[in-house]
Amino acid sequence: MRALLLAALCVAFPLAYAHAAALELVADPAAANGPVTEVDIKDMAFATPELTVKAGSTVRWKNLDPIAHNVHFRGGPAKGWDKAQGPMLNENESYAIKFNDPGTYNYICTPHSMVMKGKVVVE
Repeated sequence: MRALLLAALCVAFPLAYAHAAALELVADPAAANGPVTEVDIKDMAFATPELTVKAGSTVRWKNLDPIAHNVHFRGGPAKGWDKAQGPMLNENESYAIKFNDPGTYNYICTPHSMVMKGKVVVE
């Protein structure tokens, strides 16, 4: 019975871990390393509303508006991720995410979702 339980855990744990690691929050956006793509937030819009990056790349959003905005992932590979809704960014603050898994990651600015939408396609 123990062997069966151990075998089940060996299969289930890597699958759960792989799903949880599709995205990684970069604790210090200014120190993001590896390939980094910049997306400015200005004039109530994501300056590059759709972009394509390679798996393992980081995207860094910087708010250049005097009002607060955020990045909130909706559905797709980010569904169920406990950090899918980023913090509100004041002027000149940044937020960065490393994309580990291929897929299409749609996002919005939560308080301005009718006009502020974006998409990251990870190959």
